[in-house]
Amino acid sequence: MGRYWSPTLAGAFVCGMVGCAHVSQRPETANAPLSRKSPATVDGSVAAAAFHTPQDHPPGEPMATAIAPAPEASPELSGPLPVDAYIRRALAENRTVQAAYHNVQSLKYRIPQVTTLDDPVASNTIFPIPAVGPQYSLMGYNPYNLTLAQQFPWFGTLRLRGEVAERDVQVALAELAAAQLDAVAAVKRAYFDLYVSQKTGEVLVENRKILEDFRTLAKSRLGTGGTQQDVLRAEVLLSELDREEATIQQGIATARASLARLLHVSPETDLVALPELPRAAVPAEMERLYQLAVAARPELQGRLAAVARDEKAVELARKRFYPNVTLGLTYMDMEKTNAETPLTASGMPNIGFFVGFNLPIYRAKYRAGVCEAEERTKADAKLYEAQRDETFGEIKDFMVQAKVQQNVVGLLRDQILPRTTNTLELARSDYAKGNVDVATVFSALREVLQVQLQVAQVEGELGKALASLERAVGVQINEHPPAPGAEATTPAPNPPPPPDGEPGPFGPVGPAGAPEAVRPGPPKPEPR
Repeated sequence: MGRYWSPTLAGAFVCGMVGCAHVSQRPETANAPLSRKSPATVDGSVAAAAFHTPQDHPPGEPMATAIAPAPEASPELSGPLPVDAYIRRALAENRTVQAAYHNVQSLKYRIPQVTTLDDPVASNTIFPIPAVGPQYSLMGYNPYNLTLAQQFPWFGTLRLRGEVAERDVQVALAELAAAQLDAVAAVKRAYFDLYVSQKTGEVLVENRKILEDFRTLAKSRLGTGGTQQDVLRAEVLLSELDREEATIQQGIATARASLARLLHVSPETDLVALPELPRAAVPAEMERLYQLAVAARPELQGRLAAVARDEKAVELARKRFYPNVTLGLTYMDMEKTNAETPLTASGMPNIGFFVGFNLPIYRAKYRAGVCEAEERTKADAKLYEAQRDETFGEIKDFMVQAKVQQNVVGLLRDQILPRTTNTLELARSDYAKGNVDVATVFSALREVLQVQLQVAQVEGELGKALASLERAVGVQINEHPPAPGAEATTPAPNPPPPPDGEPGPFGPVGPAGAPEAVRPGPPKPEPR
């Protein structure tokens, strides 16, 4: 009677014979020294991690861009410049805008791909053994068959593919215009932040001069009734102004860094806003802004292009109900040498033509494809309406903000600031005569300082509100108003494409704050 080993005993026997498994050390890391000791280190088989690229990439390789040096400072952008100069630089050098531009170029190259026939198919069937190969008593032995076939889609399929690809290009163009508008609005916001910080610094410098004059006046009155306490209070206020000035310098550095990032220049570039900005004009009519946004905002135009693309996709899906035709040519070689009846075989080659087509019998699948395309069209139409409602809401919000800021800055600049300045002059004159104490002068000085700072801040907020309003509308509102008699109408969901040589829906308008649509840098040469 034989003995049977249980699975447990068999496994234990195998483990005992093989032994415990050990991880072998790599020869190159077995004796590698560690850069620092760690409690988890057991032996020298652990290599220290290195956070650097394993090798340097030549400039022509794609990975070279990841380790490219930082952008250098631009001397031409140093010094006080208007915001338009920074906008032109951003439209030409902003990397987000350039990425959107190259996305448009990539989609353009898709059009010839989808409008061209598929590659023809060539095949060759060889019969190397005459005994089992095709034999014909009148023609001879057939050593091989050469076949050449070309598939042709149903009529209009290639045209519809090209139209769908063209609509994709229009959607990408809308995204490019939106990226340009985003860059323009971001540059304006950063520019106004820089302006506010600079203006605040100038206000602090002016108030420091006033405090220094007051300190001199307080020292001169020490012998005629003044006290040393007045001098000490003036010095305390000077120290507070120094602290505020340090904070303002930090704000200027932050605004310059934000602006440099948008311009793709070094943060060390001496970016300076103009000392005074022209007074901004807030538009008065809301309905015109709604009309202008419907006609010009790229997000809305992109949604319309997507709807038009989906309608073409529905027609393309219906083409699948029809077969694709395949035409081919067959060449059959014949020879007498290995023919079974060489005396009767002619050995003449044979040429034949054939026609083939697929059978679209699974109608439910094709109906589902048509329904899918139709539902996508409805979805994009609803997204257009949602985008339009969001646009109108943004216009209303930013319009109210701009009007409020405009009223506030006018009130501060034209009424409150002159009165507080006159109050300070009277308090200073009365203090020199000994009629008021130092607390009155300091209170008047604080009021003037607060009003001046509020004027600078509200001016910046007004500029940023107008920049956001122009971004919501899609164009520079003061230079591109609609016609006075234009009616607010909703564009058709499928606008016809512009003829060749004429500007498209984004050409004549251009981004807000820019003279015209600017391409982000010179286009690359076409591939040969």
